Amino acid sequence: MRFIYACDIHGDEYKYKKILAEAIKQKIKYLVFGGDLLPKNCSDRYNEQKIFIEQFFNSYFTELKEKNIKCVCILGNDDLEQLDEIFEYECSKFDNVFNIDNKKADIQDISFIGLSKVLDHPFGCKDRVVIEENLEMQFQLSRIIYVEKCRNMLSIDEWKEYRNSIEKMENILEYLPKITEGKKGIYVFHNPPFGVGLDVCIDKRKVGSKAITKFLEKSNAYMSLHGHIHESYRATGIWKNELKSTICIQTGQTERGNKNLFYAVIDTDTNYSDLVLLKE
Repeated sequence: MRFIYACDIHGDEYKYKKILAEAIKQKIKYLVFGGDLLPKNCSDRYNEQKIFIEQFFNSYFTELKEKNIKCVCILGNDDLEQLDEIFEYECSKFDNVFNIDNKKADIQDISFIGLSKVLDHPFGCKDRVVIEENLEMQFQLSRIIYVEKCRNMLSIDEWKEYRNSIEKMENILEYLPKITEGKKGIYVFHNPPFGVGLDVCIDKRKVGSKAITKFLEKSNAYMSLHGHIHESYRATGIWKNELKSTICIQTGQTERGNKNLFYAVIDTDTNYSDLVLLKE
């Protein structure tokens, strides 16, 4: 299977259209999106993201179908959990679109399995946030913490207590669907693994998941695809690494409004993958 992988597009219609144009140009019939798909810097995030799903994605998925292109995707931590049902409904309208968050899609000889959850971070919106063993609370950049699909507000002290009751990454990974026997497993996890150079912030902090690292080391998966940390590749020069037999890829992304675009072209039949910086 040959596909384009990209992540952290944050509702940038220009980038979505460029990816589709490249797929058509290169005769690639599969797109994989690794989370943070919806607009981020919004005055009314709920309604703007909802409109983006119902209008832009409806049009985009329709065009993909017309071009005989399949799409595998998950949302990310900046995509509101309140909209999960709406996003799932939109995806379900198309037989060429597969929302694999906490689910599996077997396509040709590949088992795609996805997860949108991320580790606790310093930002106020705690959608999709989980903890893991020995993960200390980071310094919080916001004095107000939004939890329970952003419907309730907590103080930082309240969040410190509340976070002890939320799910652990280890448990979520354990109950993911299993790779179908005889197929190559590809995990699409928004959060990158810890310790292989794909999780490094601009200030050199490593924010990957140690639980994901351990999981992938034991998984015997063919590949894992990640996002979340836009600047990691620019900080380390690393976009691809390995955990035992699993190829781990995190392409990074330019910020919204920057017309340059990072994506990877991956061919599972030839074990070929290449990072592309498409410049305007």
